[in-house]
Amino acid sequence: MKKSSLFISAVLTTFVLAVLAGALTAYRSFASSNQASAKPPAPVAQLAAPTPTVISPQDAAQIAAQYIHRSDLYAVESKAFSGASAYMVTFSSGDVVYVDLQGQVLSVIAAPSIVNVTTDPLPIPPSNPSSSDEHEDDDHD
Repeated sequence: MKKSSLFISAVLTTFVLAVLAGALTAYRSFASSNQASAKPPAPVAQLAAPTPTVISPQDAAQIAAQYIHRSDLYAVESKAFSGASAYMVTFSSGDVVYVDLQGQVLSVIAAPSIVNVTTDPLPIPPSNPSSSDEHEDDDHD
């Protein structure tokens, strides 16, 4: 082979390698910038309404006892009050307090009071015996 052919071949090979290296470098930088932009954006903290805290039956009993100033707790039950879930706290006295699941007192139902009323019986008027015996003594002939 002639030296000129060898020189042209070397120059063309170097040129092709340089172009290939440049293309590879450009591809890598493009790929890395795409990966960085392809990452999903960091989630934005959305201001959601806080979830209401649900109280326990023991907490409902304590709230009810403090509300009506009584300590003679009898029972706590889950009941519906006006279509909403609530705790029905019953006291030995018969008082009932409804507390919602967030701790608000919904209603207080006082125990019915029993009033003992004694009445004297009405006096019975005396009968008049002389009016009925009057006609029997007369003899009619």
